[in-house]
Order: sequence, then C-alpha cells, then structure tokens
Amino acid sequence: MSSKIKKYIFTNAFTTVGFSILIADLILGIIGHFWTPYPPTATFTPNLPPSSQHLLGTDTFGHDVFSVMLVSTLPTLLVGLGIGALTTLISTAIGILGGYYGARRTGVIIDVATILALAIPGVLILILLGAYFQSASSVIGYDVVVFALAITGWAWGAKVMRAQVLSLSNREYIIASKLIGEKSWRIMFQQILPPIVPLTMGQFLFGTLYGVLSLTTAEFWGVIPVTTENLGTMLSLIASGSAYLIGDWWWILGAILPIVVMAIGIGFLIVGLDEISDPRLRKMKFTTEKIEVPIPTDEKVVNIVVTREEVEK
Repeated sequence: MSSKIKKYIFTNAFTTVGFSILIADLILGIIGHFWTPYPPTATFTPNLPPSSQHLLGTDTFGHDVFSVMLVSTLPTLLVGLGIGALTTLISTAIGILGGYYGARRTGVIIDVATILALAIPGVLILILLGAYFQSASSVIGYDVVVFALAITGWAWGAKVMRAQVLSLSNREYIIASKLIGEKSWRIMFQQILPPIVPLTMGQFLFGTLYGVLSLTTAEFWGVIPVTTENLGTMLSLIASGSAYLIGDWWWILGAILPIVVMAIGIGFLIVGLDEISDPRLRKMKFTTEKIEVPIPTDEKVVNIVVTREEVEK
C-alpha cells in the first residue's frame, strides 16, 4: 500500500474505523462466496427464530437466513464498487476537463450533460432496460446494471470537481505553467489531480453507496431478474414472503445488515477525509508546558504554567 493511501486512511481515527468496517464487510462477502454453514437452497423448518443452529433463523421458505446473507453480500458489494469506480472515473474526467478549459470551451456541453444525468434517475433506466430484456426473453446482466447506473450517477461529483478545478486553474503556479508552455495533460495530471484526490475518494464512496442502494431498490421491485443471489432479491423475497406481517424480524435483519454496515463505514470514511483535506475541521488538542517568564518582582524568574493550542497533524 502506497504512502499516500496510508496517509488518507491510517492518519485519522474516522478513516481507520470506516476502512476497517468496509474491509470486514468485504471479508464477510468473500467468506460467503466459498463457505456457508448450510447450502443456501437447503430447507429446514420455516420461520425459526435465531438459535445456535441457525444464527439468523430461517425464512418462510425454510432457508437459513445467515447462509443466504453470506452468499448475497459479495455480488451486491462488487456491483456497488464497480459503479463507484466508473462514476468516479467519469466525474473526475469531466470535472478536470471542464474546470481546466473553462466555461467558454466546455461550459454548455458539460452543463447540458449534467442536467440530463441529474434529470434521469438510474433506476428509471434500469426499469426500461429490464422491460427491454424481458421482451427479448433475456436476463439483464450486472455489466449492464453497472453501466446504466454509472452514466446517471456521475453528475454531482463532476459539478463539485469542476468548481474545485476552476479555482485551482486560477492559481499562480498553474498560470505560470501555462505561460512557459507546459503541456495541458501534464498540468492536469501532475498539478491539478493531486489536490482533488480527497474529492475523488469521496466520489468513489458516494458512488459505491449509490450503486448498492439503486441496485437493491431495482431488485426489490423485481425490475432486474438476475439469477445470482444478492441483497436486493433477498429483500424482494422478504416482501413476497410477508416477513413484516408474520414478524420474521431476523429475516429482514439479514438483508439490511450488510447494507447498513457498509453505509456506516462509508460515513466514517467521508468524515475522516473531510478532516484530512480541510485543516479547519481537524480537532484541536491542548498541551501544557512550563515557561520561565521574568517578572518585575524581587524574584528574578518564576515558573508559570500556560496552555498552548496546537492543530493536530
């Protein structure tokens, strides 16, 4: 792991906690991909509450909820990570290009694209695609899901990055680089990109959460009849199995727990990144030291204790 990544993750308590939570969630999904206490399709007595044999009980269909949760976690997280990566790539590219070249050359095009991306929710795109694949007697794949959600999820990140790059482009060292004939791509990659790394990391986190929530929402509605077990189809089965009415709270918990844990981890990471990138948000710590101060008395020097305020580094 590079020193820059370590700086952004392990130098702040919030980022350390958030990163640890996300890694734990990912490890849980990887374990479920290779091992589960019971086969996800194995049937037992329906609607059993949590016990030593079934940690999260069984559902209406007699499946072990903990086993189904383990199997369903990894596909959902991988799709979310894919959407987060693609939205970050698009928003960063558009934000840097739009901010560097300014409103005269790219303003109208980027503004129109941003408005369209904001006006058309990704879930609606998935509904249309789901209907199309249904009519073609086919099944929508995860690659199509990632692409559909990414092309509508980049807009907010691009607007924020574009504003930041516009500000950076007016700095003296950027103007000086342009005047001496430095190539634009070198300026963008070497002088503009590094300061906005926290923004790109935040966009990746938001994009991942956006992808997971959009995916599970579409699958909950039955829009994406993918064959792989995931948290969205688990929620859909919860609705069709009337878990709310029969009181199977453990079934609901098994579906929402990985999503909630991931959202909490992302929240910690975003708060930590804000503190790292903005010194004004860093916590202040107080230290005391003894300073010998001469005073006009009979004594030459007295020791007094004063407090000195320092910014935590």
